[in-house]
Amino acid sequence: MDAHALLSSQGWRGTGHSLHKTDDSIGLSKPLLLSRKDNTKGLGQKQHFTSDQWWMNAFDEQLKGLDTSKDGKVVQTITTGKLNTIDKNLGKYSVYTSFVRGGFLDGTVSKLEINDSSSTESSEDSVDQERAKKSKPEARKETKEERRARKEAKRKRKEERALEKAARRERKKSKKAAKSSTESSDADDEKRRRRAKKEEKRRQRDKESKK
Repeated sequence: MDAHALLSSQGWRGTGHSLHKTDDSIGLSKPLLLSRKDNTKGLGQKQHFTSDQWWMNAFDEQLKGLDTSKDGKVVQTITTGKLNTIDKNLGKYSVYTSFVRGGFLDGTVSKLEINDSSSTESSEDSVDQERAKKSKPEARKETKEERRARKEAKRKRKEERALEKAARRERKKSKKAAKSSTESSDADDEKRRRRAKKEEKRRQRDKESKK
């Protein structure tokens, strides 16, 4: 890009003149001199960021404030250093102060639809409850005669159950007696058979001895 040609086409009178059309006292007739940037520092940076090592200076300050004159004891004499001010300002939970609490993610269903559905459900529930109340028959008061008849029927049922239990007990007893009698008769028959066998064997031995 030719800056001289561009400015001349816009009405500039040339080198040594200001940008004013007729008067050189208005404006600058000499260009601004800019320092050439031949380093890797940022724009407008005069010294590198590592030249001011504030953290090293702060640690050196804390170390200088430690008194080790007594044997086995270390006493901190400086309590107003840079690290102390940082600790006081930030506090114990300083790390969590930098976090920002986010909101909840909205679902695919809008809140309006949820409110409408909840309102319709509540209205339907109320209608169902009213219908159930209407469908239920009203409780009728029991008269004295009905109460007396109900109690009499209940007493009869109890007596019948007691008779049935007594009959079951009698049947069980009779079954046990019959079983015991059969077992005793079987045992007597077995004893008689054994005696008969013993008598037969004794007779055979007597016959053999006589021969």
